[in-house]
Amino acid sequence: MPVVAIQTLDRRQVKACKTALEKSGHFDKLRGIEKDGNGFLIFTNKTGDYVDLKTIAITEFPELVDLKPSLEIMVVPDDKHKTVLDVRPSSNLKSAVRSVLESLIIPSLSTERLDQIIKRLPQRYYIYGQFLLLSSSSFESIPEWQSLAQDDLAFANKFYQLLVDRLKVTHIAQNAPIPDDDDNAMRKPTHLVCLYGDFGLDVSHASILAPSREHIARELWAATRQNNICQTWAPRYTMFSRGNIKEKARVLQFENVESKTVVDLYAGIGYFAFSYAKCGADLVLCWEINPWSVEGLLRGAKANKWNAQLVQHDEDWVIESKKDSAPKLVVFLEDNRYAISRIRTAEEAHDLKYNISHINMGLLPSSEQSWPIATELAVLSSEDNVALHVHSNVAHSDIDRWSRNTGLKLLHLISEFNPGSCVMPTHIEKIKSFAPGVMHICGDFLVKKM
Repeated sequence: MPVVAIQTLDRRQVKACKTALEKSGHFDKLRGIEKDGNGFLIFTNKTGDYVDLKTIAITEFPELVDLKPSLEIMVVPDDKHKTVLDVRPSSNLKSAVRSVLESLIIPSLSTERLDQIIKRLPQRYYIYGQFLLLSSSSFESIPEWQSLAQDDLAFANKFYQLLVDRLKVTHIAQNAPIPDDDDNAMRKPTHLVCLYGDFGLDVSHASILAPSREHIARELWAATRQNNICQTWAPRYTMFSRGNIKEKARVLQFENVESKTVVDLYAGIGYFAFSYAKCGADLVLCWEINPWSVEGLLRGAKANKWNAQLVQHDEDWVIESKKDSAPKLVVFLEDNRYAISRIRTAEEAHDLKYNISHINMGLLPSSEQSWPIATELAVLSSEDNVALHVHSNVAHSDIDRWSRNTGLKLLHLISEFNPGSCVMPTHIEKIKSFAPGVMHICGDFLVKKM
């Protein structure tokens, strides 16, 4: 059963919220408080499904009325805490590092230097199967560590050999920000630092754009489960954001998905496409330009026991007519600007009309380039009402204005195809902090056609 949590981005409100919930008997001592991106989740002992809680207001918790401006009520899936096991507390890493360094018996490593290394270690790290992912502030950025590595060129390798054994992993890498430039439209994690283990063949321009089967077969593939959905990716070629778990859970509760068609214009490794599939969509049409993301999506679909069909850009889309062998997901390895022609051609060739009820646009920092495609797809749908889910990075102070402007732009675009239609903003979801003062949000807009 999903549980209700109070979310706040204000650290100063955490204690006050916890104290108020404790006094009223609403605080869940077992789950307690969790860090959530740049904010916090304070768990209550109230449970219920999302539908019942759609109208829930802060007045359900009268003890929090005075704190209302900085709090938000949210529903957390009951299996979220199984997923959190991939995020290990810093104490585990610190204990393993201390044990390894002490076992190496390094004469120049004084107790003071050792303590400094331990103190500077990151607060969180991630283990995905056999893959340990460290934050960008890990070993290589610690002066005391750099000194040890300079004194002994074989030190780092000896250290990592012992660390993988302590943490029961086989590969270690250090994270880095995704380059945000015009040459990285595929959102490749090209700054990832591989510290230990065989990650595969050398990365090259050719392997990025058109990987061979050998490249794919020999690459390290990581996997994890969120909301009881398996996701798979190649860490050197595709990104994985744990912070999207909240939005993935929200998608699982969307209405008007079951037995419908959903379009995901930026599918990636199946971040949101898989949630729509699990939610009951008959068909999820996915567009993605990164071949490594597509491979991860196909592997993830197989792990979740969903049929998936790959359609390359230079081949026709062959539609399976047999119900029992029809794909749950169709993945087009091409630019989403071909989505309109793909669907029009399919409808004309097979005399059908797709009942598209949701269109997802998950590109950051802005998905605006796909808005004309989404609005035309909404008109092509056999559904009278189509929900558009628009992702963007927006300054906190601009969110309301962004919502109004986006609604007006979408209305202008759809009026070209279906005059008289209206576009209604229905919800703004604040997914996670992207940078100081900037939120990754998703705006829901309902297209009502004439």
